[in-house]
Amino acid sequence: MAKKLFVSNLDFEVDQNTLRGLFAELGSVISAVIATDRETKRSKGFAFVEMEREEDALKAIETLNNRALNGRPMKVVEDRGKGGGASGDDGEGPRQREFLPPIQRMQLFKRKKKLDPFMEDPTKSVDYRDVVVLSRFLSERGKLLSRRLTGLSAFNQRKVGKAVKRAQNLGLMAFTSVKS
Repeated sequence: MAKKLFVSNLDFEVDQNTLRGLFAELGSVISAVIATDRETKRSKGFAFVEMEREEDALKAIETLNNRALNGRPMKVVEDRGKGGGASGDDGEGPRQREFLPPIQRMQLFKRKKKLDPFMEDPTKSVDYRDVVVLSRFLSERGKLLSRRLTGLSAFNQRKVGKAVKRAQNLGLMAFTSVKS
């Protein structure tokens, strides 16, 4: 049965005939392919050699692994394919992914959920004359704070926005509280 080998750390000057001859000393070689760059046609430094028999491939791994070729020690191992490893004991096929349970995230700061004050207490209502309540929903520069910060519902956020504008236009509320 044919066995494919992965040869890495090759010198860039090594060609397919040299590689085939090197492995042919240890057994019959079906193919020897050096990976090359598409654009420059230069070697990438690794190759695939397919041996006819498995015993010859094992002998090639033992004798040629870490052997210097043109001054570089080449690495010879069994080819694992594109998957990156063996799936089981037989060593055939791509490696299956191992799915791990999701990690529980530790919450460092638990954010307290803000509740809409107008929904909690039905007696409260949004009124443009109640400047003290409206000022809680404004920043120092007179801008309306976001719903995430205030806890208002979308409906009440729009009501507060309209009430703030009306109070500012009537002069009940300052447009900014920052003094220049």
